[in-house]
Amino acid sequence: AILFMMLLLTKAQSVADGAPTGLHVIWVAVPGDCILATSGAPSRVSWGHETLEACQVACQDDKRCWATSFTSYSGYPRCSLLTSPPTGATPKQGDASCSVKVTPLSRNAFRGPLRVAAAGAKSAGRCTHALNMQAGDWSRCDFAEFTMSGTDISKSNADFARFSFAVLVGLLGSETSFRGAYFEGAIARRAVFNNADLTDASLIGADLQGASLYDAVLVNAKLDDAKFFNATLTLANLANANAPKASFNGADLTTADLRGASFDGASLKGAVLFEADLTGASFKDADLTGAVWGSVVGFDTADFAGARNAPSLHAVECQQKTKPCAPPVLVYG
Repeated sequence: AILFMMLLLTKAQSVADGAPTGLHVIWVAVPGDCILATSGAPSRVSWGHETLEACQVACQDDKRCWATSFTSYSGYPRCSLLTSPPTGATPKQGDASCSVKVTPLSRNAFRGPLRVAAAGAKSAGRCTHALNMQAGDWSRCDFAEFTMSGTDISKSNADFARFSFAVLVGLLGSETSFRGAYFEGAIARRAVFNNADLTDASLIGADLQGASLYDAVLVNAKLDDAKFFNATLTLANLANANAPKASFNGADLTTADLRGASFDGASLKGAVLFEADLTGASFKDADLTGAVWGSVVGFDTADFAGARNAPSLHAVECQQKTKPCAPPVLVYG
């Protein structure tokens, strides 16, 4: 079965199979005109697209289009749709820009890093986005609204960096310090933040469905309206975190530190809180339907006023160490 999957993946790395389209497209742009493997390689000039973004839209849903080369030629915008991955880009000339759909095939074909420098202050050398950003200093960099899906920023310093409304699907951020960083409205589904430090970070409205935050630190983090559906938060430290109306449906909070955290109005349907520390935590008006409890700490100090399907004292008396238990519930009011 493994060999079969490897063959499928290998087959996918062919120009004949077509470029990604729609929501599967991750764009990376570099200054200069795209360079093709041969001067006669096929491309199509598409007139009428007056901006780089419009040129990308023309390519977005076209599986024959692997990249765009955009420039203003004699005062007229010129958009070229490339039918094979470019091998590089010319030195920057005017407003010329080479935009590439990021795939393993395009990464291998492109000579040099596929990266994009942001506009304004973000274009300073230290704050340049690349696919490999491991062990870097990205503190206070502004990556707001960037597409950084699949980027590896692990083992880095990203304190007070801004990722607001960025697309961070599959981002690798393990062992990185994001203290005081901004992730408002970011889409970070399936991102990996294992052992990361997000102390004082703002994740208001962020989408972290299926993300992994094993042993991560989110002390004092702002998690209002954030989505943690099926996220892994085992051993995570959420002490004094503020998560009103956030969703932790199906999340794994086994042995998590929730001391002083607020989950008022949050949804924790089917969440696992086995051996979690609830000391001083607030679950006012939260929905705890189907939540799995057992051997929790500080149950008597937690506030479950108005909570739906709040746990009974039986929850803290469960002694099943091999697996959690779902105890009877105490219905308030």
